[in-house]
Amino acid sequence: MTKKETVLRGKTPVTMLQEICMSKRVPTPSYHYIGESSSPAGPNVKTFQHKVLAMGQEALGLGRSKQDSKHEAAWQMIRLLLDIPPDEDEQQGVVSSGGTAEDAPLDVGVDKVSQVRDICVQRNFPLPEFELVRSYGPSHAPVFEFECRIREIVRRGSHSTKKGAKQIACQEMIKTLQAMPVEETSLQLVAVDTAIEQEENDMEKVIQTYREYSQSDNKKRLGVSIAERYKFFQELPESRIAEALSVMADDSETVREKCFRIPQALGLKYTIKQHDTNVPTTDGGYMGTFELNNSEYDCYIVGLGDELFENVYRYFMNMLNYTQPPKEKEDLVQETELILLAWSKFSECLPGKPCEDGPTPCKRLRKF
Repeated sequence: MTKKETVLRGKTPVTMLQEICMSKRVPTPSYHYIGESSSPAGPNVKTFQHKVLAMGQEALGLGRSKQDSKHEAAWQMIRLLLDIPPDEDEQQGVVSSGGTAEDAPLDVGVDKVSQVRDICVQRNFPLPEFELVRSYGPSHAPVFEFECRIREIVRRGSHSTKKGAKQIACQEMIKTLQAMPVEETSLQLVAVDTAIEQEENDMEKVIQTYREYSQSDNKKRLGVSIAERYKFFQELPESRIAEALSVMADDSETVREKCFRIPQALGLKYTIKQHDTNVPTTDGGYMGTFELNNSEYDCYIVGLGDELFENVYRYFMNMLNYTQPPKEKEDLVQETELILLAWSKFSECLPGKPCEDGPTPCKRLRKF
């Protein structure tokens, strides 16, 4: 906070000066408009001037508008009466938040914004932040005030255009940065040999770290390999594994139904989308997806139609080491008899033997 802000405490200079006169029981200050002149910021920028008389003293004030020049004259009178030295910003011509100081000349032809950013990059500073603090003055002669901030360093500038105010703020920031001492360690520009040596040292550190890690017995487990994923299922409660195996052995349920029941039996959360819009096919359809919501590793299975459920079922068979039980003896005998019967019927229609059905497929084989 500047001295001006501390003294005014949110009041305008005109109000503060009037209160001072009233407290001392003297006549109120009188203001006189002197005129306008060209500003150092450019020929198209006007500067207005006011004079104030109070308690036998006289003070002048400059501003971008008549009102600003009046407030500046009042502030100069307050400084004179209270013996307040000028702030550093006011001495450098930088606009403070409480009023308008004399404008700093703008160096045209040079982009100060880019120059400030280049300095920040070279010195490893954060990039500057810009903000339009305020705009004032009549419509035919507006004044814009911009703020340039780099960490705790703040510099402001005012101009008849926003671009000009921003440039002036950057111009004052450049003066501040150039006056600061430069630490060689903070610069990013280094010699080529030094950069190569630093890169080699970093590589040696990486290799050394890898060797220490590979030879250490206390290795941090970064994930679960595919070959060891079955161990996750082995560590599940035996009761849940037994329930899942019983579901697999139940011939009364289809593979599709088992794919829903097996993860439920294991107590696992899952998501099945039979038409996942995130996985389109080339013919305009969508693949089905199965996702096992497991914190240990990712399990994502895809398939088209019933193929999805076949893949999911095969996955659980592998993880639980489940083997399809052999078929009953009666079922094998029945299948063998059907195969022999079909072959005997087919042998009657071999080439060289007339077929009562003509060139069409034999009616006797259609049921097979």
